[in-house]
Amino acid sequence: MNNVVLTDCDGVLLNWRDSFDSWMMRQHGIFATGDVRVYDQTERYQDPEIWKKITEFNASANIGWLPPLYDSVKYVRKIYEELGMKFTVITSLSLNPYAQKLRTQNLTNIFGKDVFDEFIYLDTGEDKDVILGKYAEYYPGAYWIEDKVKNAIDGAEVGLQPLLIKHPHIKTENTEDIPLMSNWRMVYETIVG
Repeated sequence: MNNVVLTDCDGVLLNWRDSFDSWMMRQHGIFATGDVRVYDQTERYQDPEIWKKITEFNASANIGWLPPLYDSVKYVRKIYEELGMKFTVITSLSLNPYAQKLRTQNLTNIFGKDVFDEFIYLDTGEDKDVILGKYAEYYPGAYWIEDKVKNAIDGAEVGLQPLLIKHPHIKTENTEDIPLMSNWRMVYETIVG
C-alpha cells in the first residue's frame, strides 16, 4: 500500500460550493438559479462572466476560510494517525501565490500540518491529467480522491485508484465503475479494506 493519498480539495476536503454561493450573494447580489445537481457553474448561474467571478473568488481572501466538507476532518485524521498515510493535495485553485498560501493555511488549520505531504496548485479550472500522470509514476496504484468525474477517470487511466465523493451533480451512470463515496467514513473504510 502507498503511504500517500492523492486528493482534490474543493468538494472533497473543503466546502467550496456553498462558500462560493454565499460570496456571490454578498459580493455580486447574484443567486444561482440553475439546477443544484449540475457541477458546471455556468449552468447554475447563467452568467456570461461566471468564470471571471470564479477566478476572482479563488484568488480572494475568502479562500482562506472555507469550512471542511462533511466528516472529512475526522476520517482524514484517522487515515493519517492509524495508517500513517499522508495527503498530497492537487487542486485547480489559482496561480496567485497569496491564494495558494491562504489555501495551505486553511487546510493545515483545519486538518493539521502533519497530515499533508505536499500541495500542488494548478490554475483555476486547469485539467489534472498531466499532473496525475506524473504522480501515478511516483505512487503507482495510490488512492485519488476527487469529486469531478472527468478527473477521477483521468486518474484511473494512469493507474491510480480513484474514489469519487458523491454530490448531487454526480450521476451514477457516468462514473465508469469508479466507487462512489457518500462521505469520508466510506473513504476510510475502503482504504482500510
